[in-house]
Amino acid sequence: MRTGKEYLAALDDGRKLWVGDELVDNVATHPKTRAYARRIAEFYDLHHRPDLQDVMTFVDEDGVRRSMTWFQHRGKDDLKRKRRYIETVLRELGGGATPRTPDVNNYVLLTYVDDPEPWSSQAVGTGGRDLTEGIRDFWRLARDGDLNTTPAFVDPQTDRSRESAQAESPALKVVATSDEGITVRGVKAIGTGAAFGDWIHIGVFYRPGIQPEQVIFGAVPPNAPGVTIICRESNVRDGEDVEHPLASQGDELDSVILFEDVLIPWDRVFHIGNPQHAALYPQRVFDWLHYQALVRQMVRAELMLGLTLLITEHIGTYQLPPVQARISQFAGFHQTLKAHVIACEEEGFTTPGGLYKPNVLMFDYGRAYYLENIARMVNEVIDLAGRASLIFPTEGQWQRPELRPWLEALQTGPVGRPHDRLKISRVIRDLFLSDWGDRISTFENFNGTPLLAIRTLTMKRAELSPSGPIADLARKVCGIESAAGEQDTAYTAQADYARRQDAS
Repeated sequence: MRTGKEYLAALDDGRKLWVGDELVDNVATHPKTRAYARRIAEFYDLHHRPDLQDVMTFVDEDGVRRSMTWFQHRGKDDLKRKRRYIETVLRELGGGATPRTPDVNNYVLLTYVDDPEPWSSQAVGTGGRDLTEGIRDFWRLARDGDLNTTPAFVDPQTDRSRESAQAESPALKVVATSDEGITVRGVKAIGTGAAFGDWIHIGVFYRPGIQPEQVIFGAVPPNAPGVTIICRESNVRDGEDVEHPLASQGDELDSVILFEDVLIPWDRVFHIGNPQHAALYPQRVFDWLHYQALVRQMVRAELMLGLTLLITEHIGTYQLPPVQARISQFAGFHQTLKAHVIACEEEGFTTPGGLYKPNVLMFDYGRAYYLENIARMVNEVIDLAGRASLIFPTEGQWQRPELRPWLEALQTGPVGRPHDRLKISRVIRDLFLSDWGDRISTFENFNGTPLLAIRTLTMKRAELSPSGPIADLARKVCGIESAAGEQDTAYTAQADYARRQDAS
C-alpha cells in the first residue's frame, strides 16, 4: 500500500498546472497546493495505522493486503464493511471537509470493471479493437499502484436553445485515430481535484446534439504532453491551522483542463463514438460516487448536530425548550439521512459482475433530501450560534496578557473552558461563513449532479418508466394487463445492460 510520502513524491512529475496567476512547479510544495496534497497524503497514511488496519485494509484472494479503496463488495455485509471504511476516512479527515479522496475517485471505476463488455461492443471508431482488456488492465494498474484517478466529465456550457451549438463547442473531441490510439483536442470544463491526481479519468455527460467525436471515456496522466490544468483562485488559508482549523487543510482546486493534441493509447481508451451509450451510462458510473456522497452527507449532518449541541451548551441556551426544539431538527436531519443509507444497503442487488450495489433510488433520493434541506439547516446553525460564530478574538489577541482577562470573560459560559468556545466558533466560521466553506457547500450542491438533475436522471431509470415494474401494482389494482410482447416502451427502450445496473 502506498504511503503519504510516496504519494507526495509522485506529484513532482512535471505536470503543467496553473493556480490563479501562478504556474506551480511542484504540487507537493507550492503554498497554494501543498496543504491539500498533504491532506491526501494523510489519507494514504491512515491505511498504515495499526489501530485502523481492520477498517482501512483487507487481504485479497492472492493474500495481498490492500487499501479498502479496492475492495469489491459481493454481498450486503461487504457493502456495510465498505461503508465503515468510507465513514472512517470522512471522520478522520475533518468530517467531510476533504470531499473527494482517492477512495471516492477510484470508486467510479467499478462500473467499467463490473461489466466492461458494453463499453467495447457499443464503441464506434475503434477499428474493431477489444477495449475490455485495457479496462481491466487500467483497474489493475490503479489498484497495484494505489493511485488516485480523478474524474473529469463536465464539458463547456453551450447555447442550450439550439442543439447545433454543441458541434461548435470547444469540448474535448477525437481529432485523429491511428494504430497507437486516439488523438484528442479540446477542453474539460470541470476537473475536481485533477491537480492532485495520478490520472485524469475522462468521460462525458450526454447532452442533446453531442457529436460522436465528443464521446470519449478513458484515462490520461496529468503530465502527458499537451495537458494543461488551469485551477481557479485558491481559498486555502495555508499555515493558519489555529485560526482556520479546516480551511487551512487545503483547497480541492476545481479546474479547467486543456488537451492540445494529446495521444491516448488504445489500452487507455474505455469507449468512444456512441452518443446513445453516453446517454445510458454516465449516471451509472457515478452511482458509486453518489452512494459515498450520501454517506458523506450523513456524516456532515452528524457534525452539524454536534456543533449546535456544543455551541448552545457553551453560550448557555441549550436548556431552553425552544432551542432544544430547534436542535431536534438536526437530529431528525441526521437520522433521516442515516435511514436512507441503511435502507439503500438493505434493499441492494447484485450487478452483472457480481457486485452488491445499494438501491439506486434510495441513495439518490437521500441525496435529494439533503440538498432540499441543507440551506435551511446551515442558517439554523448560524442563528443558534449567534454572535459566537462571528465575533471572537484571534489567537494572538487571546495570548496577550493585557487582553486575556477581558476576552476570557466574554467567552465564559455555564460549562466548558473559554478557549474551547473559540475552537467551536472557528469551525463554524470555516464551514459556513467563509469562501472556503462556500466552495464546499457549492460542491455538495453540484457534486456529480445537482438537485434538478437528480430528479431528471432518476426518472430515466428503467424502473420508473410507466411500463416498468414499479407500476405493476397500479396496473393490477386498475385491472390493466400488459400487452404480451409489448415493444418500444419506455422500459424496453433502456438497454438490457443499463437496466442491470439499476436493479436486479
